[in-house]
Amino acid sequence: MFRFLIAFIITLSTSVSSVLAAEPVIQKFDIEIPKEFMVPYSGVYTKRFPQGFTLGIGSGLCYVGKAADGARVFYAISDRGPNADAPTYEESGKKIKTKMFATPQYTPSFGAVRVHDGKAVLSSLISLKNENMVPISGRPIPQGLVGSTGETPLDDSLTKLDFDSDGLDTEGIAIDRQNKHTIWICDEYGPFIAKVDSNTGRILKKYAPGKELPAIATSRQPNRGFEGIAVTPSNKVLTAIQSVCDVDGKIKKSKATFIRLLLLDPETGTVKQYAYPHNRDDYKHSRDAKIGDLHALSETQFILIERGKNADGKTRIPFYVIDIADATDISGMKTSDGKELETLHKKKALEDMGIHFVKKTKIVDIKDLGWKPGKAEGVALLPDKRTLAITSDNDFGFTYKVINPVKDDNGKTVKKITAYTVDSTGQVSYKGTPVDTKVELVPTQAASKLWLVTLPKKVDEY
Repeated sequence: MFRFLIAFIITLSTSVSSVLAAEPVIQKFDIEIPKEFMVPYSGVYTKRFPQGFTLGIGSGLCYVGKAADGARVFYAISDRGPNADAPTYEESGKKIKTKMFATPQYTPSFGAVRVHDGKAVLSSLISLKNENMVPISGRPIPQGLVGSTGETPLDDSLTKLDFDSDGLDTEGIAIDRQNKHTIWICDEYGPFIAKVDSNTGRILKKYAPGKELPAIATSRQPNRGFEGIAVTPSNKVLTAIQSVCDVDGKIKKSKATFIRLLLLDPETGTVKQYAYPHNRDDYKHSRDAKIGDLHALSETQFILIERGKNADGKTRIPFYVIDIADATDISGMKTSDGKELETLHKKKALEDMGIHFVKKTKIVDIKDLGWKPGKAEGVALLPDKRTLAITSDNDFGFTYKVINPVKDDNGKTVKKITAYTVDSTGQVSYKGTPVDTKVELVPTQAASKLWLVTLPKKVDEY
């Protein structure tokens, strides 16, 4: 009897240990931003932001290594800067899409985040410069140039701003494998890939669609350009267009089954393209599927974040290990009637053409772990091959609010500021009628998040 009890206790203990071991271990941090890295602000709502905006860092992430004091060090990058939706701009009888830039001179930046002693703190910050060492901005590129999203920049008083032909909406960051003082970043405007001196922030080379990159990348949806970037051991650069491409101007009806990944070999200049199959059935619309970031595990294997809202409206953020080893290079491939592959609505139609999709294996959905932000924008893997570092950005610690909204013909309140128009005098109108509606900036006090998620087994064992 005694032996039986001992055996039972050992078995029970082993079972409990196995269950516990199957649960990820999570360390959660708010990324602390020292005062010297706050974003200066002197606009209309200065009193609401006396110290400026909290820097939004975490749009992309990569692991640097351990410091002498044991701190884990990461590079994190911001996006284009404090921005918000704004009324459509009306000029010479034309209606133009807009975006509000509260700090028009903000320069997209990257810096080192140190995780040590229970804190995650931004310890350095470097702004991006063009090849002549002139700081760039995050304002849109002029219409007619490669990278234009068709948006006109407005300030927080809804006054038209200048475009920036060097503007970047940065989203990903990775370290060069041959020179640790060089980084690679990606952008949503062009979409562009850029090679950068990490000591100065100077852009050494920018790869553009229609030149060094395939022209089809310009069919990305506005603000859905390159969202993630990774560098393989042999120094090839993989980047992901965030969502399915709008190849025919019918993106709202698109049933495209894949999102394009681009693999650049900087040594030869060659680019290959692969079809990443998003989980079409999980989304109400194909256009809703998004990619968050990439991390290279080998020459062919990568960690990829997929995110978006389910058909039922619930957010999903699954992480996958993907493999491009057997995937088909779809560069230049068209349908039998000469259309782009995104116009095909069934995976089988592509498979019948001999196309092999990127393979994907799910690791975890961090929404199931209690992740609260709607987005996960950066991922890096620690040397143990089990611990994922994951970041969100904080949208610079503010949001916008529509003041004095009107009601539509059905009596419903018009809450979307993009449903209104504004002219050169600053007058806001709704369906041609001047209104007293305004858009104001409101603090959220939100911080960028960093999680260290230690999985029960190595990522390549899933």
